[in-house]
Amino acid sequence: MEAKKSLGQHFLINESVADRIASFLRSDDIVIEIGGGKGALTEKLLNLKKPKVVVIEIDDYMIELLKAKFRGSEGFHLVKGDGKDIKLRTECSVCGNLPYNTAKAIIKNFVFQYNFVKKMVFMVQKEVAQTITARSGSRNFGKFTVLCQLYYDTAKLFDVNPGSFKPRPKVVSTVVEFKRKDTFLNVNKGFFKFLDKLFSHPRKTVRNNLNMDLESDIANKRPSDLTIEEIYTIWRTKWQMQ
Repeated sequence: MEAKKSLGQHFLINESVADRIASFLRSDDIVIEIGGGKGALTEKLLNLKKPKVVVIEIDDYMIELLKAKFRGSEGFHLVKGDGKDIKLRTECSVCGNLPYNTAKAIIKNFVFQYNFVKKMVFMVQKEVAQTITARSGSRNFGKFTVLCQLYYDTAKLFDVNPGSFKPRPKVVSTVVEFKRKDTFLNVNKGFFKFLDKLFSHPRKTVRNNLNMDLESDIANKRPSDLTIEEIYTIWRTKWQMQ
């Protein structure tokens, strides 16, 4: 069975990588795996003897393969679905080797369900990982960084070379971890529209993007030079007051 380019499939074939990913989920009860594929990571998760390992898979062929491989395995549950659309009803952790072409959309879906998701461990393209874990002042810090770090502490775990997959991707992958924060900044939908405006032209100054009067030490910065706390303060004290 060849990988489907339309689904961004690159199957993990390196067992030691699957073991390492599973090790970061050892203490969690219910785990949702996005994109079970041929079951390399699924097998390692089931070896942890969790009450539930719920695999979300969109490909009909892979669904049949997973059914045959894990039928009768204790704790194994299989759901046909798209990681971009899955809605949760109970607290869990989420993991997976995410398709490069939909990784951000999948992560966004679960970030906005932070009340249910206490931890996430994802394998993504290295460039995306750099954005997820970026710090203020770095060139990778952007709107998606803010979205991820509003609710989670993010960290790079390790890189994965192309030879760990079949077919081989053309880029290096990185495993990243999201740990839910104990407290969150109080935002609403308007905050994310504000982010769209703030980062509309990343190389321009904050003043030019927002077209509003601000203190010079803030106004003359680029959006990537702001901390999340500074971004939140501008939105709450300036933007909402217009």
